[in-house]
Amino acid sequence: MTVSRRTVKRKKLWVIDRRFRTEQGEERYRRAAQVQTRQAAEAEERRVELYFANHGTIAPLLGALPKTESPATPEVTVHRWEDAVSYYKAHALPVLEPSTRRGYSVLLNGPHIEHWAGVPLAEITRTRIVAWDAAMRQTGVSASTRRNHQVVLRSVLRSIGPHSEESGVYLQVLPAFPPLPQVGRTEVQDVPHEDIAQLLGTRPKGFHQATWANFGLAVALASYAGLRASEIRALRVRDVDLEDRVITVRLKRCANEEGPPKSKHQRSIDFIAPELHRRLVERIRGLSSDDYVCPSSSGEPWSDNGLWAAFRRTCRSLGIEGQKLHGLRHAFATALFGGAVDARTVQELLGHASLEVTMRYAHVQKERKRAAGRVFG
Repeated sequence: MTVSRRTVKRKKLWVIDRRFRTEQGEERYRRAAQVQTRQAAEAEERRVELYFANHGTIAPLLGALPKTESPATPEVTVHRWEDAVSYYKAHALPVLEPSTRRGYSVLLNGPHIEHWAGVPLAEITRTRIVAWDAAMRQTGVSASTRRNHQVVLRSVLRSIGPHSEESGVYLQVLPAFPPLPQVGRTEVQDVPHEDIAQLLGTRPKGFHQATWANFGLAVALASYAGLRASEIRALRVRDVDLEDRVITVRLKRCANEEGPPKSKHQRSIDFIAPELHRRLVERIRGLSSDDYVCPSSSGEPWSDNGLWAAFRRTCRSLGIEGQKLHGLRHAFATALFGGAVDARTVQELLGHASLEVTMRYAHVQKERKRAAGRVFG
């Protein structure tokens, strides 16, 4: 390899030193790389080799400089925060999960990240990151939001910094990141059975019949099969076997893109509760295998916020307070533990990658049993 790291005028530089044999003798390309990263230097060397292959000489590239001249000190390019963000959006952001990609994009365009606008990357230090976090705290930003912003900051800097034995794109040394803000664990809250009965009951005034029917099916899929909202949006007719009463969860849908479920593998719900079975029979009859089981009233899949908005609107109409759509899935898990289903089976039905997450639902059931025991003194 003719690309090496050398000290030139007390500065460490990537230098290209390549010799070419011509009919007139030997020509030597000995220059500091135009862009000071190993990858860029190797790319520049390949361009020189290609030029020689096409022209048989590199004399025009050498200009009037003597062949033995020492490499000149190039102008130092100062890379700033915007350069790192541009690189991150082009190379790292596209490979993230759609929902994660959308969330990161929102934060990158938000007011708190603007704090780093125009800042040279070498000046983003631990001290400045701590001061930035303190400024966010003073504006009343929650610990979880501050944590999310710091995660995005780290992701951007790591994308252009060194990795394993590879040198960084714009940063050769990453800053010493401070600890992430501590965020308390959210207590699991499941929707009570009486509230679920209301959500599946009489249609409130002002709700279109088709909207209400599809929304009721979504509630039933979450309450009786434990599907996430993203999985409900992606469920197709071919995923439902009404004869054997099996639902196969193959995909999720986020930001109008479909991909594997959160656990990265498909799972099956090997039973369909009577209430859910009745609604599925009414919905699926006459549909093709590629049709969505639970679309919005327009016939298209619910948007990421559409199903949540419908749930909030319905709860307000029915006078139900303090409940969330994801709480329906919690209710499904709690019911399984209440029926003495073992934790490993509950984990498989919910599609949890970790049994620890599943046991949070068992903790809720345990507390309810203890509360029941306290009735007796």
